[in-house]
Amino acid sequence: MRRAHGGGIDVVATWWQRPPKGLPGAWHRVDVRDAAAVARVAADVDAVVHTAYRQGGDDEWSTNVDGSTAVAAAAAGRRLVHLSSDLVFDGRRGRYTERDDPSPLNAYGRSKAEAERRVLGLHPAATIARTSLIYGGAEPGTQERLAREGTRFFVDEIRSPVQVGDLADAVLELLTLDCAGPLHLGGADALSRYDFALLLGADARRIEPAHTPPDRAADVSLDSSRAVGLLVTALRGANSVLG
Repeated sequence: MRRAHGGGIDVVATWWQRPPKGLPGAWHRVDVRDAAAVARVAADVDAVVHTAYRQGGDDEWSTNVDGSTAVAAAAAGRRLVHLSSDLVFDGRRGRYTERDDPSPLNAYGRSKAEAERRVLGLHPAATIARTSLIYGGAEPGTQERLAREGTRFFVDEIRSPVQVGDLADAVLELLTLDCAGPLHLGGADALSRYDFALLLGADARRIEPAHTPPDRAADVSLDSSRAVGLLVTALRGANSVLG
């Protein structure tokens, strides 16, 4: 929202549980699963960016799958960028490209993979922007809070953390491009959760290195070289941003 407004773009946005504070644009309270309400909000826009998701809880599947279906239907005839996750992959080898088939291990990953399938079924021209751990906002986000409060971090869970401003700029740039299907928007560095926590300021004396359990995806690092070739926006590595 801030990046779009700063670039002179008029933005309409939705919220559900937490009302926005200090953000520009026109805001509407909408349950993303309410297809009629989503269609009303989208009626007068030229492009749609879908970021809503739920990780865990009873609403996970309905929010991620049914909500994405409603947004894709409402975006018919408009540019659509749908945000997805590195957790659509099983983590057995890492450096996943857009040519690799989703193979999620957990319920969240399965819901995101199904959302991708439904979105492309309804809107074949949509960009499915798969990303990773997001950090670096104006206020401490999930990753910063985990680094501050967490005690155990996996040394063999490898991700591609992306700075939130880089990701926002990349998504806005994608609205101007014809780019259908999956596109990976991960940061340039593949880092373990343990090393990433240290970069975010975790105290090495207070955190414990651990290994991923069998039911958790390990190396889901993303190969974002296709995006690097398409975009002017740089997807910087966490070492260069935080080091």
